[in-house]
Amino acid sequence: MTPAITRSMLLGTPHPPDDALSPSPEARPGQSGTRPPPPRRAPVPPSAAHDLAASMAEISIQGLAQASDSTAWTPLSTPPSLTSDALRPHAFNDTGNRLKKGSKASRKVTDLSLYNELWDRVIYDVDALWDGIVDDIAIPAHLHDGCRWVGWPESTLEKGVLDWFFANIVPLLEDTPTKRPSRRPKAAPTATITPSGESTPALGCTIQYVRSGNLVLKNGDANRKGDLLVRCCLPGETARTHWDQVRVVGELKSNPCKDGRDRTFIQLANYVRELFGTQPQRCWAFAFTLCGEVMRVFRFDRSGAVASTPIDIHKRPKTFVGTMRFFTTRDAEAIGFDPTIRWNPLRPGLDVVYDPTVHFVNRTLPDPFIRADRQKYRIDRTFIVRRYAIATRGTVCWRARPFDAPDGSPWSCVIKDQWRATERDQEGDFLARIPPGTLGLPEYIWHTDVPQSGLLMDVAGHVRKGIDHGAQDKSYNAIWSLTDTSKNLYRTVANSIRLQNRVKTRLIMRPLGFPLLSFTSYKHLLLALRDAVLGHRHMYTVHNIVHRDVSLNNILLHPQQGTSATAPYGFLIDFDFAIDRARQGVSGADFITGTFKYMSIDLLTGTMNGAHSPIQDLESFYYVLLDIAISYDERGRLRTPKPRPTIFTSLTTVPDQSDDIRTTAASKKHMYLQQDMFMQQVFPTFNDTAKQQLCAVVDEWRQLIANRRNRTDTPRWIITRYAPPVMAPPQRQREEDISDMYDEVLRVLERGIADR
Repeated sequence: MTPAITRSMLLGTPHPPDDALSPSPEARPGQSGTRPPPPRRAPVPPSAAHDLAASMAEISIQGLAQASDSTAWTPLSTPPSLTSDALRPHAFNDTGNRLKKGSKASRKVTDLSLYNELWDRVIYDVDALWDGIVDDIAIPAHLHDGCRWVGWPESTLEKGVLDWFFANIVPLLEDTPTKRPSRRPKAAPTATITPSGESTPALGCTIQYVRSGNLVLKNGDANRKGDLLVRCCLPGETARTHWDQVRVVGELKSNPCKDGRDRTFIQLANYVRELFGTQPQRCWAFAFTLCGEVMRVFRFDRSGAVASTPIDIHKRPKTFVGTMRFFTTRDAEAIGFDPTIRWNPLRPGLDVVYDPTVHFVNRTLPDPFIRADRQKYRIDRTFIVRRYAIATRGTVCWRARPFDAPDGSPWSCVIKDQWRATERDQEGDFLARIPPGTLGLPEYIWHTDVPQSGLLMDVAGHVRKGIDHGAQDKSYNAIWSLTDTSKNLYRTVANSIRLQNRVKTRLIMRPLGFPLLSFTSYKHLLLALRDAVLGHRHMYTVHNIVHRDVSLNNILLHPQQGTSATAPYGFLIDFDFAIDRARQGVSGADFITGTFKYMSIDLLTGTMNGAHSPIQDLESFYYVLLDIAISYDERGRLRTPKPRPTIFTSLTTVPDQSDDIRTTAASKKHMYLQQDMFMQQVFPTFNDTAKQQLCAVVDEWRQLIANRRNRTDTPRWIITRYAPPVMAPPQRQREEDISDMYDEVLRVLERGIADR
């Protein structure tokens, strides 16, 4: 036996009997049995929203709860969810929207955002997470007297516990531990662990425990600092830690009563969010808490988190030491990295699982690669796009080229990985229908649901294999207040959680485009938008596919810009939320589609009389152009200072508690469809060049949307003196109306291009 956690802990084991999941009195001092769900309460009180507003929050938990219970959504709409991509801009912070130095969001903002994101996504007291811990490390009597750790500080404040850990526990984790005094003159700030049988030392780096409570880690999206973490580094390195080199995070609390508290968990989740953001190729990430003498292990994945039963480290010393030993394992797959991303760090022909923490430390090592059918593609270690979140698709895009291409040759294609909800269609199934050279669309190369060892790589089977989630009562969705003493996230198998199963999906396409904000002139911008609309029309008219997530980041500039008006200038990407209109019903995924800022009025209010239509997407194209005219200058640079908010709901205020964010956004957009209101309130916020060059285009497009909404095919109310008002069912969107809208929008864009 070796002092590590075996693969049964990594992937889960066949679930033990139900009583094995109930923590014993020894495991949880002062508690017994599983905790029943807390009593139902009202949604988060206004005070929580005011705290969020004071911290520059984008949304309020109260507003989200109201959005969840809204009756405005029609049966044909995908129901809104408290975990919607669209309504959580901070939790879904991607590289295209981040500031150069990160958003540096305050703790209050991200705490509430993560609390919302992980609500009903955490299962506690999973005893299987301890399976496989071995106990071949001899613990000498001068360190543990059979009842307690010798030298355990009377005051379990962070410094005392860390001094004890580095002086007494770290030597037990070394290859050939020898007897040492239980106390050292001065505890080292870091400690290097070198398990045998691993190749990491040959790569010029080592793995070590390091204190981090007194510093803020670099390269994070927000200013965060943990207490005890495991990092990969150069031997003897004492430099400041980057999130890119962190492998495991830990949080220390002096009070055992902090175990299982929402605040403790969310604090740990903040650190894990940084791990997933800087290392998006992770399938999972390990973390732990040590509250006084009570320890608990967590494994986070793209569907939430699983928490072990707690242990008393005095009563289970070998379990404690074995776990801390496992966290220093060199096995990249065991620590959570994708086993299908490989590299040859030692010699050609010997490929192993890619370890980005090693690559960050030693950048002279070769780039990783993936296999696609019978081909191999080398990928750039840096990312085009990645998301800072936990329970999400975890989209990451790399630059790529054929494996045998000469060093230094250009990156010619894009590899896109994500954990799609099992209810969603594969994006690659849609793109595979596109003929090569189709204007306004990417060229498809290959896609798959990623297999591993002959099985599908998903959360339920690959990551959480054998873990029971209970009855999964989907009605358990009311968000309760996050307080210093709350344990609302504490759910066990007895009261179940909702497992949103996700599948690892990989897609290869080309070309390697540029962000839309890289446009060189407004004519260039309009040409790109025109091409994207043409691509959108092709997907609908030829393949019956509606995109459903038109946004600023989903329109790219083509790298080969021609000189004629028919040359490719832009193309539409990201068909993650697309739907085949021929398919009956809705996807069943429990979150709404689209990017909030660019959602159409119909989608925001839920008044569509059918499935998502191209009409709604063409309105989203309009909001993309409007956002650029307001928020950016004529070269695509963010304006400083920002103009006052008008048509777009402010991202620094919280809507009134009697309202919700969707209704507020829809009301503003509807009000500004009137020309006089638009010219008085919206047009003055354009940048100076846009006022001259884009005014006519935007005004004509606005009029198209207003005219469409004033036609008889919109919902109408029948009001009589003797009966309550009823809404007359509108006619279904006619195909000729959709075709006409495409033609009219393209004519507006062509006139704008000709005027430039």
